[in-house]
Parts: sequence; C-alpha cells; structure tokens
Amino acid sequence: MPSKKTVNLKDLYMADFQRPEALTLEQAIGRILRELRATRKLTQIEVAVATNFSLKGLRNMEYGKQSMTVRSLDALAMFYSLAIEELIIRAKRLRDSTL
Repeated sequence: MPSKKTVNLKDLYMADFQRPEALTLEQAIGRILRELRATRKLTQIEVAVATNFSLKGLRNMEYGKQSMTVRSLDALAMFYSLAIEELIIRAKRLRDSTL
C-alpha cells in the first residue's frame, strides 16, 4: 500500500548538506552578540576588557559553547545598550527561524 506522507516542495530542491543546522539558544544569543559587536566595529578584546569578561569566556559565549548566566546576559545587554529582554527575543527569533 502506498505511503500517504506529505512532502514539502521546497525540501525537494535542497540537498541534506544544504539545509541550515538548527541553532541552540546559546548559539543564537552568541550570533546576536557577534553581530552587535561587529556593527560597532569592536574587537573581542575591547568588549572583554569593557565588560570584565575573560577573552576566552567571551569567545565561548559568542560561539554558543558556554551557557550564560542572567548576570552575564545583563552585563552584555547593558554594554550594547539593549534591554536583556530584547536580546533574548532576538535570539529566540533567530533560533526559531532555523528549526
């Protein structure tokens, strides 16, 4: 008996290796933080010094390799003059767009 599985047509034209990988929330937050830093033309060292994070810690946060505490999120949001809620909302939208 034939299967009655529905197929999304846009998936027919995209090979598995072309499909974007779903982001974790940590990765999405990190990507937002990298974008914020890049738009301000800042280096990771400058942000680390200004926010009192270690360079390695900041790198790990920006690449989603480290979960952030609320205190860390708040410090980075304040540094970028952004409400912590806005940072989380942007990250959730980005993550949801990759699911």
